Amino acid sequence: MMGRPYGSGRVACESCISIDVRRWHREGRLRPGLFFSWSWTCNGEPFGDIKVRTEADAVVLMYRARSYGGAEWKSVEQRVPITWTACHLGGHRPWFICSVYSNGRYCRRRVALLYIAGELFACRRCYGLAYASQHEALHHRGVGKAQKIRMRLGGSPNMREAFPDKPKGMHWRTYDRLRRMHDVAEGRSAVDLMRLVERLERRFARLTGADSANDFDNSGGEESDHDY
Repeated sequence: MMGRPYGSGRVACESCISIDVRRWHREGRLRPGLFFSWSWTCNGEPFGDIKVRTEADAVVLMYRARSYGGAEWKSVEQRVPITWTACHLGGHRPWFICSVYSNGRYCRRRVALLYIAGELFACRRCYGLAYASQHEALHHRGVGKAQKIRMRLGGSPNMREAFPDKPKGMHWRTYDRLRRMHDVAEGRSAVDLMRLVERLERRFARLTGADSANDFDNSGGEESDHDY
């Protein structure tokens, strides 16, 4: 159940198995006294499953796991507390309380998602996980956000095409807000790309300057070996 590391060596959240307390709440799975199974797939194939028992203020996760690199599987029963906070527009929102002992103390962070990148379900901070977008260049993030807005409006992700028209049924205020968000993301992407080009040009200049200096020193050294 270990996630996939990126080039930086940090594992991405998106590559780990996770549980979402918000989804379980929407599906009515947090009522005390329930027992259900939860499973995951990868490329259409089964990719792990757990049993869940609900209590008044917690869920108990039951599954088999092994440590990263380990050979033996063992049965695990992990109790994860749940707390509730009031929403501004009424109702209450559930949160998992990360119950993992990490760095000399119990975490107790209030989170919506718990991941398993080892033996226990824990928050991303305890596992040192990173979001996939954190590994992307800044200009790629801006382009990606702009493309998502275009596709949300029914258009093409091609940035060379005209911005999509307002979809039927969408309020003009919403459309204008998305257009502003798109333009800001596109502008930031262009600025970040120019900064990247400038950094590469400076680096290239330093390298070529150092090479020129080395060539001069080498030629001077060779001339000093001759007697006139």
